[in-house]
Amino acid sequence: MTKPISDVAANAAATISKPRSAGSNASTAEANSHAIDLRHDNRVTLGKLLLIVPVMLMFCASLVPLYKQICAVLGITSQRAIAQNTQVDLSRLVKVDFIAHLNNTFAWNFEPVEKHVDVHPGAIVTVNYRVTNTLPYATTGRAVPSFAPMEAGLYFNKIECFCFSNQTLQAGETRDMPVTFFVANKLPEEIGAIALSYTFFNVTNDAKKT
Repeated sequence: MTKPISDVAANAAATISKPRSAGSNASTAEANSHAIDLRHDNRVTLGKLLLIVPVMLMFCASLVPLYKQICAVLGITSQRAIAQNTQVDLSRLVKVDFIAHLNNTFAWNFEPVEKHVDVHPGAIVTVNYRVTNTLPYATTGRAVPSFAPMEAGLYFNKIECFCFSNQTLQAGETRDMPVTFFVANKLPEEIGAIALSYTFFNVTNDAKKT
């Protein structure tokens, strides 16, 4: 008996649609697998970056002994800096901003007493930073300076500074730490402001080893 034309058409449509459905499922599965791999790669990359940042910061702090040796070899001392300070440029003022940072979760309070000063190039100036150990036991920190713009660091001469040396504070102790400096007369005219920033690192464990 001959099947109705409608039944034949329905069977043909069902036969054609089956391969298409399988191909669609395969494409979806491949896309999902690619998305999972991409998320995994992103997590791995983020983990590596989170490990690199603290390593770089600790590397900067570990350069302190090398920095001191280079200064000694080149004769960069406070006495030499004062000797070169032969005159003050009263025709010009430079704004110096003071900034304080703590590395990671270092539990100290750290801030500049003077937020900024206007100085004449060649004039010797003293400002203070204030630090408080908020922990119930003694801890040791070490400060590393930086400048903005970076070029300004070539003309910023520190005569007295608490940086690059261990500072041990007892529980609850507050200390004012001076920075005595002058800005060299040769500071380029286009630099009208300098930012001096200190970052304190927790070196308590390193201090205990020495």
